[in-house]
Amino acid sequence: MKVEWNKSLETGIGIIDDQHKKLIERIDAFVQAVNNDDIEVIEDTVDYLIGYTIQHFGAEELIMIRNGYAGFKEHRDKHSSFINMVYEAKKSLLNKELTKEQIHHMRDELLSWTVEHIMTYDKIMTEKINKKI
Repeated sequence: MKVEWNKSLETGIGIIDDQHKKLIERIDAFVQAVNNDDIEVIEDTVDYLIGYTIQHFGAEELIMIRNGYAGFKEHRDKHSSFINMVYEAKKSLLNKELTKEQIHHMRDELLSWTVEHIMTYDKIMTEKINKKI
């Protein structure tokens, strides 16, 4: 299982695409770390995702608000679900309660959520915003 940035993930908004590229690189490193049972990289990635969610989702939500994007609330709810997933992972890591099965599930969830979110919600949002510009 490998994930790489490609043109199909582009939204056409430079700052968003740059942040997505970095996210895809980190998710791929996370996938490899899970496959190699590298708990240090797993923990580093979860820590990275905490900061990433604040920075990136804030940037996306600001763009949506400034452009009066009608799908803002639904999109923000999707971001909240990701934040909750990362929070639960961090909490489990801190409490040393994360099993191998849970780590594999988290890998699959992060990977599928990220690609699906970019390909659907972010693309729809940026297409509608780009039409206004």
